[in-house]
Amino acid sequence: TIYHLDYLEQAARVDSQELFNNYLGWARTMLQERDIPTSDLVDNIVILREAIKKTLPDAETSSLLEYVNEGLSSLQNTETEDISFLDKNDPLFDEAREYLDLLLSGKRKEAAQLIEKLVNGGTPIKDIYEHIFQKTQYEVGALWQKNQITIAHEHYCTAATQLIMSQLYPQIFSMEKSDKRMVACSVADELHEIGIRMVTDFFEMEGWDTHYLGANMPDSHLTESVKEKNADVLAISVTLPLHISRAKNLIQKLREEDELKNLKIMVGGYPFKVVPDLWKKIGADASAGSAYDAIEIANRLIEN
Repeated sequence: TIYHLDYLEQAARVDSQELFNNYLGWARTMLQERDIPTSDLVDNIVILREAIKKTLPDAETSSLLEYVNEGLSSLQNTETEDISFLDKNDPLFDEAREYLDLLLSGKRKEAAQLIEKLVNGGTPIKDIYEHIFQKTQYEVGALWQKNQITIAHEHYCTAATQLIMSQLYPQIFSMEKSDKRMVACSVADELHEIGIRMVTDFFEMEGWDTHYLGANMPDSHLTESVKEKNADVLAISVTLPLHISRAKNLIQKLREEDELKNLKIMVGGYPFKVVPDLWKKIGADASAGSAYDAIEIANRLIEN
């Protein structure tokens, strides 16, 4: 119930019904896979609606009830799709499948050897990032949602992939650098960082001077770092929709800094895939759906 309220709040803050509907669809699948029927979820939301009517002032109630009612309507669609991010048409589908199977079996060393073999065989590191690392991370999340793996599996796969990525750094960081500068991090309280780390590595491979600050970056320290590095672009990652308002508040603070009037701010992560225009609602300059897109958009932003 607390999660329902948190996601309802975020949807209301950024005026996005789609954000709330998407969450309810995710929750329905997650609960169904754990033998909790959709009727329980519907009952919970109905009771939540009654609590809103009884608890909140009338001025605040009407708009929230619209979100709740639309959300309930979205749950009437009983069709559920089998979610998978591993596409047989991808150029490295077989390798991604093997890589994921190795990690889920706890064979980190063998997974690292697979990546090393691909690199030595001439497979571009960018392709490995996009078609193996990124796709398998998405797939791990889907497998947890479908109750096919545990949180322990998810954490192991993420930690192993981060370690294997770091083993590629001697090649990534040996590339010639330009005068374009980027700072990247996850918003405060956001602990998911592997996605923004991949994006940063892409920029590094394109010759940008990158400064990766990791997860859960406090706003004040981020502001200082952006000024210190004289960044052209700031890339902010948000994985959980619960943290959208934090990103919005951060961007508002940055816009108030005279020293940062030329800074371009890009955002990315799961919520921005769900709601394509969400970046506009929180005051960013752009959003990108992939690392390749992020580089193209960043170059265009700093040229204008």
